[in-house]
Amino acid sequence: MTSMEARFGDATRIVPLPNPWNLTSYLAAVAAHRGRSISLHTAPKALLHEIGCGGGGLWIARKHDDIIVSDVEATDRNADHIVLHQVGHMLLGHGTRESTREVPPRLALMLPSVSPQSIEHMLGRDEFGVEREREAEVFADMTMVYATLPQRRSRSFRLFGRGK
Repeated sequence: MTSMEARFGDATRIVPLPNPWNLTSYLAAVAAHRGRSISLHTAPKALLHEIGCGGGGLWIARKHDDIIVSDVEATDRNADHIVLHQVGHMLLGHGTRESTREVPPRLALMLPSVSPQSIEHMLGRDEFGVEREREAEVFADMTMVYATLPQRRSRSFRLFGRGK
C-alpha cells in the first residue's frame, strides 16, 4: 500500500462518504470533523486567476471557519470537483505548515464581507506545490468516482489495481 493510498483511506475512514452521495452532507461531515464550519462562495475565474488560483478554486482558513471559493461558471460535476479538491487539501493536512501569505487587495472584490485580518491562511493552487496538488486532485477524482458507484455498505478508497 502506498503512502498516498493510506492517506486517502484514512481520510475516508475519518469522514466517510455519504451513501447515497450528497455534497452538502459530506461538507457537513467534514466541517463536524474539523470543528469549524465550511461556506461555499463563487467568484469570476479571471479574478481567481489574478490572485493566484489558476485552477478555479481557493481555500481560505479563518480562525473558526473555512471558506471555499470556486469559479462562478463551473457547473455540476466540475463545481463539485473544485470543492472536493479544496476539501482534499483540508483532509490531507495541506496548508497546516505553510506560512500565512499576504492577502491580495483584490480579495475584497470577491468576498467583501471577509475581513483580511480574520484570515489565518489563504491557499490557492500555486501555494501547495506539485505533489500536494496531485494528491488533492486525486482525492477529488477518487471521491467523484466513488460518489457515482452503485451503493455499497462500505465506501473507502482503494486505488486501482489494489485490494479487493
